Amino acid sequence: DPEKLPLSGGGRGAIEEMSEGIGAHPTTFGLLRISFGTGKQQKTRWVFIHASDADDTNAYSLRERGQATVHAPKMEAAIGKYAQVSTKVQINSRADCTPENIIKYVAKVGNFDVASFTVEEYLAAMAEFRSLTLDTEEEQVKEDACKMVEENAPAAEEAPPAPEPELRRSDTMETQARQRKAMRLFKLGDNVLVYSNAARIWHDDGVIIETIDEACKRDGFALPAGSMKAQYNNGRRYKWVTPMQAKEFLRSSTRPTPPPPLTGELFKETHNFITEWHIRHFELSKGFLQWWVSADDARNGARPNGVVSLLGLQMRVMDTVFSLRTSSTKGVIYSFDATTLEGVEKWTAHLSQHAAYCEAMREHLARSNDDVDQDALQPPRAAALSGNRLAGAPPSTGDVDGLDGRGASMVVEPVGA
Repeated sequence: DPEKLPLSGGGRGAIEEMSEGIGAHPTTFGLLRISFGTGKQQKTRWVFIHASDADDTNAYSLRERGQATVHAPKMEAAIGKYAQVSTKVQINSRADCTPENIIKYVAKVGNFDVASFTVEEYLAAMAEFRSLTLDTEEEQVKEDACKMVEENAPAAEEAPPAPEPELRRSDTMETQARQRKAMRLFKLGDNVLVYSNAARIWHDDGVIIETIDEACKRDGFALPAGSMKAQYNNGRRYKWVTPMQAKEFLRSSTRPTPPPPLTGELFKETHNFITEWHIRHFELSKGFLQWWVSADDARNGARPNGVVSLLGLQMRVMDTVFSLRTSSTKGVIYSFDATTLEGVEKWTAHLSQHAAYCEAMREHLARSNDDVDQDALQPPRAAALSGNRLAGAPPSTGDVDGLDGRGASMVVEPVGA
């Protein structure tokens, strides 16, 4: 839209960051400031960018790309009002969006001094720019945000957790073991570290989601009074732990408690031949905003259409529409319409709370890495060995560890995929 110029992305991460926005729409137009050299000898040019991802034939049809391209002359005129454009570059795929390709094209089409407009001179200019304007903490926040998206995005709120794989269930497990000393029992909602038999690691994202006061059967297991159900691994798995095993498989966690989750429908902005708004199912949980085409997709475990870590959140509100970008979006800006003032206030307030939680989690993880007691986090030892289990190894999933041949303590690991 040459009049409204809806923004789909922006930033100061140069050509590499710009490539992240290519392909999100049939055609994207933009302005690139590119510099060569350092100090007083530095040369700067403004470049008009016309970009699409023709290699991604599944995203948009040729007709959609053609309809959007019609606006190129008007977009060039509108963007040209903000800077003196030296030349224009057409990018046909993400693979083309590299410093080597763009600089070569700029030097050739712009009839510039080839010796001055080189990749080496560009990298020198970028290094100087970063040393003057970017602080290392900001760069670390971006790195942490990207890592959060890759490793820690939670499962959909409506997707139930499942047991750990290869679980052997038994309806006749003996659960009458005597407790020889007082055991610490965790309460509903407590944050805990959980040891996983399958992965043989401690997970610092556990929470107690159920406790039982009397002996009963749950999820196919006969459990003694005081047993606790811990959910972990980003909400994908759960484990039943009896009082006798609580000390070995659960530890108290000092991590911050996340704000309440929020789910619902919003309109998401997309740019085709014209700007369009498509309704999507959204879930805001544990510092992540995720969306699917429908709530059924989320319930059925479908891969989300989008995932955004809210670390480094920047947000703008106009009427019922709010736009955001974060350290993980790499310059891409997303816009959503809550349709009512009450709705936009609710969503933006929750987004701010989850962004603050992300920062608290980042600080917690940094402290954990610095202060971790490796001895305290060693795998639990079996109360007694049976069969051909190796000494010191944690009991296998669903195993029963006998105590002097009388009774048993039990750890059952069922957590969702």
